Amino acid sequence: NISPTRTNAQETFLGIGAEGHPLGTDDLGRDHLARLLYAGQISLSVGFLAALLSLSIGVTLGIVTGYYGGVVDDIINWIITTLNSIPSLFLLLIVAAVLRPSVETLIIVLGLLEWTGTTRLVRGETLSLREREYIISARAVGASPFRIMLGHILPNLFSVIVVTLAIDIGGLILVEAGLSFLGLGIKPPTPSWGNMLTNSQDFFTRGAHLVVMPGVLIFTTVLCLFIIGDGIRDAFDPTAKD
Repeated sequence: NISPTRTNAQETFLGIGAEGHPLGTDDLGRDHLARLLYAGQISLSVGFLAALLSLSIGVTLGIVTGYYGGVVDDIINWIITTLNSIPSLFLLLIVAAVLRPSVETLIIVLGLLEWTGTTRLVRGETLSLREREYIISARAVGASPFRIMLGHILPNLFSVIVVTLAIDIGGLILVEAGLSFLGLGIKPPTPSWGNMLTNSQDFFTRGAHLVVMPGVLIFTTVLCLFIIGDGIRDAFDPTAKD
């Protein structure tokens, strides 16, 4: 019974450059390139959507706390300090182990846990902006707080928001890959770059490309996001250039 199984595995396991399979196949005969592309769609979706959710929460709370200060600022800072006092990796592992997340659940969990850094950054910028002359002038002519925050403060935070979004997307792709690698993220048969790394460990000696390619794509994607974010920041905020 063992010999036929091994023979079938050898027949389905093709290396790079095989006919009809540029990046080979896995042990089940599935095209590796097609799985990489589909897994990239999943990993990027998690990164982008979770980062957008996190950014929305962080920017909103950051502007409100920075503008109003006082009790509102104290309450939000207490929440942020409490969440940051728990190691993020342990918190994510606990949540992932309890919920057994699907793609949608993982997006929501990551978005709801990763907003604290954005809030603190936006809060600091808002504290500086609210003392500018144009903000004081807007208050003097009777502009409402909502109009000041939306029309005067938010546009001046654009460069900070863009850089934060790019960094968050890259960071969340790494988080998703790490959780999936540990078996607590996206579950097979749905592929992601993280769980493709996990599933390919047993075949490292026979097909190193199964391990190398997902790792290369994760590294390249995150690096490109960081570079794009930095370039957009320089384009919209020339004063930040060296």
